[in-house]
Amino acid sequence: MKNSLGISFLMLMSACSSTHKLQTSETQEDKVIARINEVSSRPGWLDEARPFQFKNGQIISLGQTTIPGDNRVEAAFRIAENNAKAAISGAIESRLEFIFQAAEEGTGFDSTQARYIGAEASKVTSSALKLQDRYWEKVATTQDNGQRVTQYKVFATVTMPEEDFRRAVIDAARKRQGKTGLSEDFSKKVSEQWDSFKNEDH
Repeated sequence: MKNSLGISFLMLMSACSSTHKLQTSETQEDKVIARINEVSSRPGWLDEARPFQFKNGQIISLGQTTIPGDNRVEAAFRIAENNAKAAISGAIESRLEFIFQAAEEGTGFDSTQARYIGAEASKVTSSALKLQDRYWEKVATTQDNGQRVTQYKVFATVTMPEEDFRRAVIDAARKRQGKTGLSEDFSKKVSEQWDSFKNEDH
């Protein structure tokens, strides 16, 4: 009987100890404590795994930022929107690398040419992009020093018609043709392989 009570006591102490560990600031998970317009969950358009995508004839770029919980969300929306616009250049670059390889362009110029074309296309598309969606959530989180704080996670998407975006990318590629290794028909190759360009796996 005494052995049984002793074992039960040890099990209880172990459970209490485990519960205590889970409740420390270092082990607490992030917790959403408020959302925009008091919605119950994240909206369907918010997909952090796919920040840039083609959908229903549009290109959609997602931008985000994080600010302290006592800051103004309005300013963060502008930052997230600008980040969404800036991300387009990187998306163009990563996809162009696949086209470079498929077109058997000079391997020594891939990254330089991709950056140039991405930057040039982004200049054109930036003014044509339209804000589409906004969302924020206030989260309780733990910093590296163990302190529990609140932060706003802010998201915004910008869009433009795919055909306008396609034209901007091809025009930028055309400007670069004949310079430092690009073939004269490279823009044509981009146009022909547009479906491959759109592939998010590249």
